Amino acid sequence: MSRALVLAAALFALALAAASSASAKTVWLCSPQAKHDPCDYSLKTTVIAPDGARTTQNAKAARHAKVDCFYVYPTVSDQKTTNATLAKDPEIKAIATYQASRFQQDCRVWAPMYRQVTLQGILDPANVSTLGSNLAYRSARAAFDDYVKHDNHGRGFVLIGHSQGSFVLKQLISDRIDKRPSLRRRMVSALLLGGNVTNREYKHVKPCSKPGQTGCVVAWSMFHDTPPSNSIFGRTTAKGQHVVCTSPGRLGSSSKLLPYAPTLPFPGTIGAALSIFEPNQPTGLSTPWYAQPGVLTGSCATTADGANYLKIDGSELPNAVPDATWGLHLGDVNLALGNLTTIAKKQIAAYLRSRSR
Repeated sequence: MSRALVLAAALFALALAAASSASAKTVWLCSPQAKHDPCDYSLKTTVIAPDGARTTQNAKAARHAKVDCFYVYPTVSDQKTTNATLAKDPEIKAIATYQASRFQQDCRVWAPMYRQVTLQGILDPANVSTLGSNLAYRSARAAFDDYVKHDNHGRGFVLIGHSQGSFVLKQLISDRIDKRPSLRRRMVSALLLGGNVTNREYKHVKPCSKPGQTGCVVAWSMFHDTPPSNSIFGRTTAKGQHVVCTSPGRLGSSSKLLPYAPTLPFPGTIGAALSIFEPNQPTGLSTPWYAQPGVLTGSCATTADGANYLKIDGSELPNAVPDATWGLHLGDVNLALGNLTTIAKKQIAAYLRSRSR
């Protein structure tokens, strides 16, 4: 395991506890049958133009989505143990709304509760263990296996993760998908943000490089300044490898970012961090979402010393939290959520066309 990966594990989403068998019964945070589903959330949006003009956008969930999205959330739990229970705490429900609910425009969203390493747990480097043989990963993998066996019914699926969620899904692709053609053919794509996916991660699953490409990975880590030499994301010490960055402008979206965020306040520790990340959020909003297109741009950049990242430029840049080594990690999803849903929409359409031939 590379030094950068170990450091990321110790400091944020990637510290994973000792091996343990996961519960055979999946607790679903989001699913087509779930009650009080945080992914089943109104998509009505106030769109704020660069000149301040406001309009209302009325996006809708798909009535008969033909593919699924399987979402694994990042580290947000404020529980005081190393690994979280399967309780649907406020911060867990909030992150599902923030990151996953807009994908309901094109897919049925499934999101399992899993025994993630908590914010408390990642403070102790002793909790770092081998990725792929730990409680957090095993519980998420058990949920995916349950989904494939009982709920998928041969449908295509998009994997969506951020931070710890991306590291979980990155390993799951290796264990469950890359070497299994029947399942690999059903993977529409994997959106793995802030997870240090490398260019040699898999034998068969490759980074996405063009609009509508399927069976591939979309990945990036955001920075507005050049990543420091000790940056947590965007770097690897693995010989002959680099961290993948897939520019949204090359995948059928735009280099102009389409940020979306709920007006719903985010609770707990991550909520406090978000208030520092973007301190000047708009006020006077009456819709569940707001969007601020045309303010930021994002394109992949590579440094001479090997960092590969999505460079963010614009007139109102967020703050690096907790410091420059993290870059804009807190915004990897929402600062480009409109781009991600556009990319996924094109991939889903291409996948469905290929299946109809």
